[in-house]
Amino acid sequence: MDKLLLYKLGLNDKEIEIYLFLNENGVQTVKQISDKTGINRTTTYRYLESLREKGLITWLIEDQGTKAKATEPENLQLLLDSQKKKVAEIESKLPQFISNLQLTKPVEKLATQVRYYKGKKGIEQMVWNRLRAKENLRSFTPFGIRRFIDKNFEDEFEKEYAAKGLKDKIITNDSNLSYIKNKLVPAYKKTLKVKTIPNKKFHITNDIAIYNNVVAIISLEKDNLVGIEIENEEITKTQKSIFYIVWEIAKPLKI
Repeated sequence: MDKLLLYKLGLNDKEIEIYLFLNENGVQTVKQISDKTGINRTTTYRYLESLREKGLITWLIEDQGTKAKATEPENLQLLLDSQKKKVAEIESKLPQFISNLQLTKPVEKLATQVRYYKGKKGIEQMVWNRLRAKENLRSFTPFGIRRFIDKNFEDEFEKEYAAKGLKDKIITNDSNLSYIKNKLVPAYKKTLKVKTIPNKKFHITNDIAIYNNVVAIISLEKDNLVGIEIENEEITKTQKSIFYIVWEIAKPLKI
């Protein structure tokens, strides 16, 4: 008998011993199981309950008392199917759970940190990191980031951003007005103050977000999605100053 399969299905050694005993010997009382396996009666009952929850044994109520019986071996397939569903659910929720853990993880207080990101998932992580902002963001952006990352992810980020009460001052080109009006989540749109500069003179092709002591730069090229986060107080101060120089001459946009 290959007990390893039962281990892989989540049974421990005592549960395996009891299950195989019942499968081979039919209906048994708790005392009979305890006597034959050498497992304490109280402990035996606990393992039987665990096996019942897994669908591998059932209780029989008789005049002589309560007895246990192994269910059909095919129930092992049902147990496997149940575990597959749990794994699928974990797989779907784990990436977001990891991101939330990273948001609450303390960052080492070094003078300067530079973090490099690459590909779709890397850029999504950079976007999600903005939820760490303890102040209003300042951004240069061509918008259109949802063309490069998962649209559902972007929607979820925008909803979470609005729910946290965060705000963003954005400078963009005047050629991006259609995207702003038609693509953004309405609640997120309300968090934005947008100003535009003419595309003919000033080109904004990278997405740059400035918050806390971080300058986050994303290169939005289809075959070369890369980004960096520079965490440095003085660099951030300089970038904020440059932002406000442009903000003063940019044209307000009603959205």
